[in-house]
Amino acid sequence: MNFPWLVVGVLGISVAALPVARTTGRYAATAIIASAAILLLQYFYFRYTSDDAYISYRYARNLTDGDGLVWNPGAHVEGYTNFLWVVILAGAHDFCADIVVSGRWLGFGLAITAAAGTYALARDLVDDNDLAPHAGLAAALLLAASGAWSLWATAGLEAPLFATLMLAAVLLHIRERDRGTPPISGAIWALVAMTRPDGVLLFAVSGVFKLADVVSRARSGGRRMGVLGDVVRLIVWAAGFAAVFVPYFWWRYATYGWLYPNTYYAKVGSGIDQYNRGLEYALSFASQYGGWLLLLVPLALVTPRLRHAAGAYVAALVVAWFAYTAYVGGDSLLLFRFVAPVLPLFYAIVVASAAAIIASLRDDARINRRSLGVAAMILAAAAIAFTLHPSVTDALNIAGERHAVDDRADIGRWLRGNVAGTTTIAAVPVGAIGYESQLPVIDMLGINDEHIAHRDIKIGDFAAGHEKYDSAYVLDQQPDIIILFDDLSPRPLTGEDYAGLNRVFIPAVVDMLNNPRLAAEYDRRVVQVREDKWFNLLVRHGASDALAKTQPAPP
Repeated sequence: MNFPWLVVGVLGISVAALPVARTTGRYAATAIIASAAILLLQYFYFRYTSDDAYISYRYARNLTDGDGLVWNPGAHVEGYTNFLWVVILAGAHDFCADIVVSGRWLGFGLAITAAAGTYALARDLVDDNDLAPHAGLAAALLLAASGAWSLWATAGLEAPLFATLMLAAVLLHIRERDRGTPPISGAIWALVAMTRPDGVLLFAVSGVFKLADVVSRARSGGRRMGVLGDVVRLIVWAAGFAAVFVPYFWWRYATYGWLYPNTYYAKVGSGIDQYNRGLEYALSFASQYGGWLLLLVPLALVTPRLRHAAGAYVAALVVAWFAYTAYVGGDSLLLFRFVAPVLPLFYAIVVASAAAIIASLRDDARINRRSLGVAAMILAAAAIAFTLHPSVTDALNIAGERHAVDDRADIGRWLRGNVAGTTTIAAVPVGAIGYESQLPVIDMLGINDEHIAHRDIKIGDFAAGHEKYDSAYVLDQQPDIIILFDDLSPRPLTGEDYAGLNRVFIPAVVDMLNNPRLAAEYDRRVVQVREDKWFNLLVRHGASDALAKTQPAPP
């Protein structure tokens, strides 16, 4: 599907959704069905599985096969940051489901569930019975139309699961405060943190708001028993989190031996360059996806139509996440992967704030209500079109990455079918190649390698997650195959082509090329994988099996 047809489809579904909802009164059902239709259109537009998703898939398969949550059997390295997602995929694989297919369509189903949660949250934030369901519908549609959300909904990673659990925890938090329901959101926050470790940040923000409510009621002169009850509820809430999260964290620390996942050490350091890169990442999102619309929140908070406590809480969660994203230096993957998990909160609070402002304007007798309604619908349609815009601006990058991942998968399949299962490889990157080859893999970027990840190397000059390296360490392990070209080429590559890799922005590749041991210990080899497609690799002199299945590369 090309972009013009995507725009026509998304806007057509969105325009049809409002009259259907108003006629039937089924706003929630319309939001879910329309969001599902838009997400399906987006899937056919993107058709993308992330190479990083294959890392999670490999951990899931190794768990199912009895090797444990490991990258290479026998080596306990936490190269994933989505424990609960990996376990769910392993469970699906245990029932004979294909992991890649499961990752795609479980994500799709969870993205629809998140749309329902976004509808519910935006509706609950607006203190106006007429506008609240409209706000919920608009928020759900905007979420589904967002390229950053829809790409990662079916890319195979944990964003839809994280967002669904996060929405459940946020909705429960609001009900616990407003209606006095049992404080069970703490246990849900534990599941959020088990899906992504940085979910602990959102739990901490929630704890601050819980504690502030207790202090506020105590200062307002609440009865002694009432205040005591609030304290008990806070303790129960925190205990719910601890009961679920602490046993998991204890197992994790005992298994891997580090406070944070290995990926954190591979990607995050400290220093002004990292923070500048992260700030640029956040500002880029703001410019492309309207992150500046968060400025509507303080305007809405002075109106009577936004539920103030709940609105401030949701806004604080979003701002805290953006600040955290800037601190860790952002991300190098397509369409703002690090922001995607909190987009349901972002669209819910932005749309609810806009609805609250519109409701306040509607109450002004000097403003024509019909004109205001027309203007609101035009703005909603414009917002949907705007959030689609980055989808086309990144179309070439997405298509290129999609083909690159397909090539890596083909490389992995060729390796699995043509070399011994004990053959070791070193590669950049390792996701699809590692998953499909099922061979022992040295991750030259350190995501799945403890030694490289913990090297003290300056962070912030290159793409996040692509800065750590140690060619001497890799060569000391004598991998049978080293892969520096991670895609298939239309012809066998020459020595001059390899020399051109010195211009790439991946230090691990440059460091390896400039290590004199590489030329002394490895031969450039090629193999034709399919018509007009060549796999280019470096084979260790003593690796007879790989040497026999390949041919010398041209000079």
